[in-house]
Amino acid sequence: MKSLLESISQPQEIQNFNLRELTQLAQECRQRIIEVTSKCGGHLASSLGAVEITVALLKHFDFSIDRLVWDVGHQGYAYKILTGRNENFDTLGKCGGIKKFLSRDESSYDHFGAGHASTSISAALGMAIGRDLQQKKHRVVSVIGDGALTGGLAFEALNHNGSLDKNMLVIYNDNGISIDPNVGAISKLLTRFASSQFYNRFREETLDFAEKAPFSERLGLKTTLQKMHDSAKSFFSPPSMLFEQLGWRYFGTIDGHNLQELLDIIKQVKNLDGPIVIHAITQKGKGYAFAEEDAYKYHGVTPFEPLDGKFKKKKTSGQAISYSQVFGNKLGELMERDESVVVLTAAMLSGTGIVNLQPKFPDRVLDVGIAEGHAVTCSAGLATTGNKPFVAIYSTFLQRALDHIIHDVAVQQLPVRFMLDRAGFVGADGPTHHGMFDLTYLRMIPNMTIMVPRNGAELRCMIEFAYNHETGPLAIRYPRGNTAELDENKIPPLEFGKAQILRKGQNVVLFAVGTMVEKAEQVADLLEKQGVYASVINARFVKPLDEDLIVNLGRDAKLLVSLEENTIHGGFGSGVLEILSKNRICIPTLQIGAPDRFIPQGSPEEQLNEAELNVEQIYGRVLEKLPEVVKKIRKKRTMEQKKRAS
Repeated sequence: MKSLLESISQPQEIQNFNLRELTQLAQECRQRIIEVTSKCGGHLASSLGAVEITVALLKHFDFSIDRLVWDVGHQGYAYKILTGRNENFDTLGKCGGIKKFLSRDESSYDHFGAGHASTSISAALGMAIGRDLQQKKHRVVSVIGDGALTGGLAFEALNHNGSLDKNMLVIYNDNGISIDPNVGAISKLLTRFASSQFYNRFREETLDFAEKAPFSERLGLKTTLQKMHDSAKSFFSPPSMLFEQLGWRYFGTIDGHNLQELLDIIKQVKNLDGPIVIHAITQKGKGYAFAEEDAYKYHGVTPFEPLDGKFKKKKTSGQAISYSQVFGNKLGELMERDESVVVLTAAMLSGTGIVNLQPKFPDRVLDVGIAEGHAVTCSAGLATTGNKPFVAIYSTFLQRALDHIIHDVAVQQLPVRFMLDRAGFVGADGPTHHGMFDLTYLRMIPNMTIMVPRNGAELRCMIEFAYNHETGPLAIRYPRGNTAELDENKIPPLEFGKAQILRKGQNVVLFAVGTMVEKAEQVADLLEKQGVYASVINARFVKPLDEDLIVNLGRDAKLLVSLEENTIHGGFGSGVLEILSKNRICIPTLQIGAPDRFIPQGSPEEQLNEAELNVEQIYGRVLEKLPEVVKKIRKKRTMEQKKRAS
């Protein structure tokens, strides 16, 4: 027998469901999310917390006509399931499968894509403006979580529509606080009253009367009545003050897991004019005990056992730990040693490996919320006081703070140390999260130093180097994943702007950076079997590059190859070519990096294959550039074999 979920062919069918059926549908969605994420991984706790909100919105809106914008997409799994993607939901995060975030090219019901937070109200407002310009009548809805509401972009959009007064609805999905029973009871009463037809008719008629009355202007009647309305709501419902002062009508708080409450409030407000906010209190991980107890742990999950909540262990070699942990451990040592060391992150304490440092150094481990620009400018202010700020942010998220890096840090030559986690391909999160542009956007900035480690031990050395660097901003980028080499004593000393020669060969120079260094060595091994001998260089520094080494090797090489896990435009390889051009060295070159397109989700290995960055592909591309060299070598070998045979 088909479940209720399996019986739905179109999301519009949900509009015919009664409360009992909607409650059952919500439960089936919850089980489906747990079932799939336990196998594929994904964003569990946030999506479980937004199930009833999703069902209620689909009951009252037709999103083949109306518009819905989810913030980030962490909350959107139930929406994906209920808008035609349940059958393929098992492919979540896999190559060619359902994406972990909303995406316009996946479904016509995904009206706006986002992997970065705080964008939904801005995008929804743009849709509302466009709707009115085209004289259409559909509704526009945004769903934003309390975490995403810490981002400045959300406040800019709230402020903008406070003056535009466009008709749109924001569902404020607040899972950061608990509901006090007494306050909750009063709040429910006020919300029912504030959203009722009687109240809204009374509100509009009294304000209309005040506007038309001949004595209104002299007595300030309209202003007085407006203040009475606003003050009454603000007195009993403090969260409303923020929204009401920005020009939005506020309804809340309500229980975001009580379907009857959600259905009633949405029905009552959806046809009201102007900007509307519904404040719904939810619980992350709702319906799955382990996620309810630790929503932080079950936010973004790897495969786990649904019955006991235990994560399935990945096979790791030896004592391998993540690059994030390497950073956290080394930074902890520096913080023990020097009280001037401070670290800032933007809602990524766990993701950047510093969550365990916060209890030890609560005044020096600062989470600024989803506010990357503020994190950077705040660190610049810290640097002026003589402290040593480190800014730990994913490569993809630091893109949001580019102006702050240039204007507030680099122009003033302040020693801020940027730690760029998740550089390169990141796997199932896909193109919104790939760290593919940092070498490009940082390399163009004057006064910036850029370093890239080949392993964990070199990362530790580079963090020590950054700690001592005081002449301007410095960035270190490192990948998602694990590293087994942690012994700093095995790493030759770092010298500013100098590369490391790993092997010498007379035919080819493989000039590699970061994760590509190991691949360069493997390619060199394959080339050697063909009689082609390659030099392998670990660049270490992307800015400044080791100009002397590039010039010396470039003059004699048959081919110079640059290798990077960054976009091919404007990155490490471009810097190498600039040096060759500057010194008028004309030799065959080959730039190997990520192509000029967005690489879709999949495993990191699949993404490297798609980008033609695996060892065999690189080896083949190098050979294609060396036909004459290979031809001569093979001819020489044949002659030697004949000579020995005779």
